[in-house]
Amino acid sequence: MLLPDINKQKKYLLAVSGGVDSMVMCDLFLSAGFVFGVAHCNFKLRGEESDGDELLVKNWCKTNSIRFFAKQFETKNYAANHQMSVQVAARSLRYTFFYQILEAEHYDVIATAHHQDDNIETVLFHFFRGTGIQGMTGIPFQQERLLRPLLHLSKSEILAFAEKHQILYRNDSSNQRSDYTRNKMRNEIIPQLQETFPAFKNNIAENIERLKAVHDLYTQQIEQFRRQLTERRGKDWFISILKLKKVHPQATILYEIIKPFHFNYDQSLQVMNMLDSASGHRVENDQFLILKDRNFIIISAKNTEASEMILIEQDTGYLKTADFEMHIKTRNSAHYEIKKDLYIGQFDMARLSFPLLLRKWRQGDYMYPLGMKKKKKIARILIDEKIAMHHKEQTWVLESNKKIIWLVGLKTDERAKIDEKTSQLLLINLKKTK
Repeated sequence: MLLPDINKQKKYLLAVSGGVDSMVMCDLFLSAGFVFGVAHCNFKLRGEESDGDELLVKNWCKTNSIRFFAKQFETKNYAANHQMSVQVAARSLRYTFFYQILEAEHYDVIATAHHQDDNIETVLFHFFRGTGIQGMTGIPFQQERLLRPLLHLSKSEILAFAEKHQILYRNDSSNQRSDYTRNKMRNEIIPQLQETFPAFKNNIAENIERLKAVHDLYTQQIEQFRRQLTERRGKDWFISILKLKKVHPQATILYEIIKPFHFNYDQSLQVMNMLDSASGHRVENDQFLILKDRNFIIISAKNTEASEMILIEQDTGYLKTADFEMHIKTRNSAHYEIKKDLYIGQFDMARLSFPLLLRKWRQGDYMYPLGMKKKKKIARILIDEKIAMHHKEQTWVLESNKKIIWLVGLKTDERAKIDEKTSQLLLINLKKTK
């Protein structure tokens, strides 16, 4: 049994539980002459059995003069404190520990003992839970600094190798219980499938390889659509609705475009429904906002300093962009005297429709400057105000219901002005940071 063609010049950190898979991996790396260390996690979930696993791995490393790193975790307490399952907690603790060793001890790559049967389980798990093409390609052989050198080997091949070479290993008794979905898949569902379809595992393994090729083609086509349909403007991404409507299948292409911004498929369907809606409709997650604005779907970071399209809700009190800070408040108009300070935006609340949209100006924008009955293009205003070219790039406008009500720091729009009928005010104090 041979390891795949991997770089012998690198230092490897092997993730070793003490089970047959990882102990065989240790033997293969040792026999092949690789430079490596071993990391073991004791999650303290199986009492003396967990301690026995740790002792086996420790003794193997001592016998073979291999550096050994171990850590014990209060996994159940960690899971409870972080409101997650024990399995998720163990995974989080495991990889945090591995990467800490990687950096501190100057290893190049982490190697885990995932094998072909694990890959089949993963693909079936994805399929039954619901997935796209990528989910059907299984576990990657390598992801940045994480390597899975046994992925080409079946469990039966690993067991046969361990028996032939008399490799000591431990059995995890919890793997025999079917109280976890993954174990139920391994212990009950897959054996039934194999009984009905004897070549089941080989067929799935071959299908995974075919689907990897299909996924490569799919990814190339999606990247072509991404270049065709999207445009980076400053720090935001613009998707042309007119162009999107000419491609097929629209929903799938749109989903793949917005997926890197952590939007899911259901949210992509919400965005699809926005294509023919009025401007201002939006979908958001914790990090990003998708906004419909005229003929574009705009993806913008919710971190206002990283965005050039910002929504202002009625309860927004403060925001900061790359160019300025805004302090925002509402108040009664009684005893209020209108200020002549250009850095104070003063608006009649009754004339506004929330959320307001704060964005960088663009060609074609226009407004009705205070006191004027005719519209005037923003570009013309900037020329008349003798705004330098490099300052034009830092010019923002504030919209209410698709109408520009403020050329920020320069002009207020007639349609949002305060008059004798105004009862409630919106006041925005502007402080330049550049």
